[in-house]
Amino acid sequence: MRVAFYTLGCKVNQFESWAMAEQFESQGCQIVDWKDEADIYVVNTCAVTSKAAYQSRQMLNRLKRQRPSAKIIATGCHVQTQPAMIIESVGSGICLAGNEQKPLIASMSLKHKGCTGIFISEISKVKQIGQLLISRPPRGRTRAFVKIQDGCNAFCSYCIVPYARGRSRSLPPELVFKQVSDLSDAGVKEIVLTGIHIGFYGRDLGPGVSLFSLLKDLCPAFPHMRFRLSSIEATEVTDEFIVWASETENFCKHFHIPLQSGSAKVLKDMNRGYSPGDFQDLVFKIKKHIPLCGVGTDIMTGFPTETEADFHETLALVERIPISYLHAFPYSPRPGTVASAMASKSSRKEAKERARHLIALGKQKKERFCHRLLGSFQEVLVEKKIKKGALWTGKSSNYMEVLVEADQDLAGSIVSVRISKTRDRVLIGTP
Repeated sequence: MRVAFYTLGCKVNQFESWAMAEQFESQGCQIVDWKDEADIYVVNTCAVTSKAAYQSRQMLNRLKRQRPSAKIIATGCHVQTQPAMIIESVGSGICLAGNEQKPLIASMSLKHKGCTGIFISEISKVKQIGQLLISRPPRGRTRAFVKIQDGCNAFCSYCIVPYARGRSRSLPPELVFKQVSDLSDAGVKEIVLTGIHIGFYGRDLGPGVSLFSLLKDLCPAFPHMRFRLSSIEATEVTDEFIVWASETENFCKHFHIPLQSGSAKVLKDMNRGYSPGDFQDLVFKIKKHIPLCGVGTDIMTGFPTETEADFHETLALVERIPISYLHAFPYSPRPGTVASAMASKSSRKEAKERARHLIALGKQKKERFCHRLLGSFQEVLVEKKIKKGALWTGKSSNYMEVLVEADQDLAGSIVSVRISKTRDRVLIGTP
């Protein structure tokens, strides 16, 4: 049986697709590219924006039209939150499986010939994390995600994720260690710990278990493995954590910390739990202890209560703080969230224009950070060779793309690189 995956959305979805693919392979299936002909297609959908949900339905319709004899299975957050919309758009003849059913998809689709119908549980009542695990990197990668947590208890006013993923649930430390050990044996050099809200890790497992305690156990246990966090909230980066990160060689010097807005009023309306001043103080504190740390962030524009003045507060804050990159995107109302019932003070066009301003500023910030790294030595995990010339590409500890000039084969190795130039916000150097 030939099985193909099409994955939309976050790193958690990417990890879950890898894990499902491994389950299919363990039962004798061959994983092929989604553009190739397959017997089974799994579309792992996203619901974080209306555009992502639309793209999910678009892909399902495309596959149904182009591969009429194949089994088509839709899973993920759009399936979990809006199955009726998918049925209305795509029609019958496909299988809808909720997020909690992902560990069963391989066995279910191979056991049942038709594999159609709706299999969606009430995610808010789920108490334990689903057993989706990986033991080897997909397609020979040297970096791999490991999902340690699922769900979210924060209920930010704009966010559909708690309704799609349920309450926070954590993977027991022994299963995290087992995956890291297997991936280490398979040649992986960097693990990205990921989840929906990983700062909540361990709170459901009992006293003494936390994200920080997990990291303090993992890093010394696997000294030749780099560890990175996919994202963490500003309220969860403590002083103790920052000091530890500065002193721990194999913890990547990189934090991705969502900001969402630089307006105190908007942050309160979003139910974010911190102020612009808190965020600014945190970034400067990180930079004080780790001067060349990469700090990235996410910012939303056009939230219903955001005015032009609020947006200028965000611009001013971003200009002040020494971040190395940012992602900016316009607000997308999600049905059932608190914010979806709010009257908007700005148009969609204004939200997009504000996002464009931030993206331009983000490019400037990244350019400045690149120039600050000139002459420094960066530990780069080399991933692959560029087709033309003796150039290799990889990621530094502080999450910058680096082109390494070298004649020897460096793929899969961590190399100390002296940064000599920068071009188009990419670092260039030699071992």
